[in-house]
Amino acid sequence: MTKDTKNKIALYEMQADICHALSHPVRLYILDLLAANEMSSSQLLEVLEITKANLSQHLKVLKSAGILKTHKEGSFQMLTLAIPKIKDACQLVRGILSDRLCD
Repeated sequence: MTKDTKNKIALYEMQADICHALSHPVRLYILDLLAANEMSSSQLLEVLEITKANLSQHLKVLKSAGILKTHKEGSFQMLTLAIPKIKDACQLVRGILSDRLCD
């Protein structure tokens, strides 16, 4: 296998990991919220109205894919997008789907 082929396969694997992380409506909602403002998990819980354990699972998937990052602000762990362009990618897909709904 050539180096170019190995690099392409590695890239496709990374893309698959991100697509997997984006494959749940709650995770997409989390990304949409964080695209507007950084938030703590407590703030996310208030908006999402899901259990703390459920939120924790979703955040773990997003962090594992490298989409989210955290930083300490006082006594709070604040969540932000680690890949700001993910917002554009999600908006692009929603735009395509919106067009399909209108057809």
